[in-house]
Amino acid sequence: MRRLALAAWLATLAAPLLPATNRPALRRPRAAPVDAGDTSGDEGIDDAGGASLAELLKRAGATRTEIAAAKKISTENAEVIEYLLDDAGFTTQDVSEMLSLKPALAKTASVAPARETVEFLNATFNLRKCDLRKIFREQPGLLLPSPTNNVIRDTGACPAVLATASGGPAAGPRQETSTNVYDVVYLLSSVGVKPKNIKEMVVRWPQLLTLPVAQMLAVTDYLGSLQFEGTVGSLYRQHPWVLAAPVGTVRRAVEVLVDEIGVRRLENVVRAYPRALVKGRDDLLEPARLLQDVGLEREDVVLVIEAFPLLFGLEPLATRGVLAFWRDELGLKKNDVPRVCRAFPSLLGVDVQKQRKVVAFLREIGVVNVARFATRLPPVLAYDVDADLRPKMAHLAASALSVYDVVRFPAYFSYPLDTVIRPRTAFLESYGLPLTRFELKTLFTPGDAQFAKRVVGAAPAEYASFKAAFMKELANPTPKPRGGLLAAFVKPEITSATGKAFPTLSPGAPDVAGGGDKRKRRRRRGSGGPRTAP
Repeated sequence: MRRLALAAWLATLAAPLLPATNRPALRRPRAAPVDAGDTSGDEGIDDAGGASLAELLKRAGATRTEIAAAKKISTENAEVIEYLLDDAGFTTQDVSEMLSLKPALAKTASVAPARETVEFLNATFNLRKCDLRKIFREQPGLLLPSPTNNVIRDTGACPAVLATASGGPAAGPRQETSTNVYDVVYLLSSVGVKPKNIKEMVVRWPQLLTLPVAQMLAVTDYLGSLQFEGTVGSLYRQHPWVLAAPVGTVRRAVEVLVDEIGVRRLENVVRAYPRALVKGRDDLLEPARLLQDVGLEREDVVLVIEAFPLLFGLEPLATRGVLAFWRDELGLKKNDVPRVCRAFPSLLGVDVQKQRKVVAFLREIGVVNVARFATRLPPVLAYDVDADLRPKMAHLAASALSVYDVVRFPAYFSYPLDTVIRPRTAFLESYGLPLTRFELKTLFTPGDAQFAKRVVGAAPAEYASFKAAFMKELANPTPKPRGGLLAAFVKPEITSATGKAFPTLSPGAPDVAGGGDKRKRRRRRGSGGPRTAP
């Protein structure tokens, strides 16, 4: 109870940052109420000559009342706290968070393990002060003495792993003075993880440093027995939590994947979705059963899983909802559902509401048979309506095309608007070729070089130059002139033919040769005699 009271009381302190120095930190002046009868001597120094917790708080700027309260509730040795505040550069807020997780820090009299761990991490990785503080705030147990023996739990690995816990080929000879942190870092180095990557791993996931080395050796031994082409270290670098997975659970998951489901490319599945290694048998078999229920053969189920291992991470209820939507609302035929699953399994993870919005848009623009349209272009169900589909359809409408052209070539929606559709349309316009002269398939199926050469009849280098200029202009559009539309025009000069700058306000171009009022021209023609038929 005294430990918990100490941690709770320290959490209420709002102390300033302390400098990381070997000298005692200077007390910062604070307005401190003084209790009656409280004396200010050296009562914060204990009989053994070391600084007590009360004295450390005094150095940090605590009030006399707070120091008196610390004396009443705590008599433990605080050498580790003193080291953290005076030498390691931690703040009282850091210490209060650490004590709330590990109250044992306030009573341990051994500074050596804490100093060794802090200095080892600093010397090995040259950590920033904020990263060092983050690691120990989240895992203050690293400052406590390491247990003398590590127990292997649920490993299921080969018996040789038992010997490596105290030194062996995988981890190298274990030094008597080494801490668990040293063992973890050494093991990661032995499987090919570079120091900079280990640094990123421990800062991002500090609990990695607390794992028993025997557990890590067991996991490494079993994964190595699977004979993946890539190194185990590369898997740890991206997913360090794998080192904490019980090997018995991993082994059973691999047996289900290989023996019951029939996965042949196990490494692809594990690297794409490593959480499959910690899933139970029923969770792994459920996606396979769903695929078989909609008509996929066992071989096809394996291909789908190998192509989209994230299928194991989908909620079965959500997957069932997608399949029901395809069948009941979209109206896919029974034979089309397995085809879509085989070709685009990632669609099983697209939210039903998003797919429903796409279907509504297709019906809005006039697509009658939406199911057939989606069968010809299944990825359209995952497109964003407002950011992707609607702008592309608006571009076609501006070019005098309609939904009929899209129905004939649904893949039009799969081409990027800014990098393919718009530059090709602009290039055609520069040659005086309207979009309506060609089928959409003819315009967008070939590559840039073939489009320029066969469709437009231009040199590929010419289109490449045009596209580069178009993309540059697209990225940095020229601002429109100020002052309205007339500000965009240059005032023409007055000539003898026109007699004035703007001979007409008609929307067409001025007739320079025949400027003037049409009625006057008719009168002039009428006065010259009868008109003859052309």
